[in-house]
Amino acid sequence: MTAIELEAKPAARGTRRRLILIPVAMLSLIGLTLVYLFLTARPEPSVPLGASASIPGGMASIGEIVPVEDDGWEPEDNDDALDGAPAEGTHRVRLVVRITALEPGGLRLDTGDFSVSGLGREQFRPLWQAPAAADLQQGEAVAATLIFELPDKAVALVLDGPGGSRLSLGLSHHTG
Repeated sequence: MTAIELEAKPAARGTRRRLILIPVAMLSLIGLTLVYLFLTARPEPSVPLGASASIPGGMASIGEIVPVEDDGWEPEDNDDALDGAPAEGTHRVRLVVRITALEPGGLRLDTGDFSVSGLGREQFRPLWQAPAAADLQQGEAVAATLIFELPDKAVALVLDGPGGSRLSLGLSHHTG
C-alpha cells in the first residue's frame, strides 16, 4: 500500500461517522418535539354525561344517547340523509339535547353549531337535526334531536356546542 492509500482510509471513516450523525440528530429532534408536545398538551375539559353546560343565553344537557340501530328510529320527515346503511366501521347515534333559555333576552338555537369530536381531533357533523333553528324566550326549553355517524371504536367523544360548550358522550353510544 502506498502512503496515499493509507491516508484515504481514515478520511472515509470520518465521513461515515458524520453521515451517521445526521439520522441520529433527526431522530433526537423528533423525540424532543414529541416529549415537548406530550408535556405541554392540556386536555380540553368537558361536562360529564348528564350534567348541564353553559351556552350563550342558557344551558344545554344531553338527555338521550341511543344507537339508531338498536331502536330503528327514523325522522318524521323521512329525510333521505338517513337512507341506506352506515358506512363500514361506523354506527349512527341519536342524541337528544335539551336546551333551556335562562337569560332575559332568550337565545337563538342553531343545531348546525353542534359537532362531535374525539381524541384524534376529527369532527363529525350531524347527518340530520331537528329543529334546524329556534328562538327561545327566557324559561323556554326545546329537545333538539341530532343524528351522527360515529366510528365504532371511538372513545372520549364530546358534543361540541355553542359558546365552546363541551358535553361528554361517555360510552353508551356503542352498540357492542
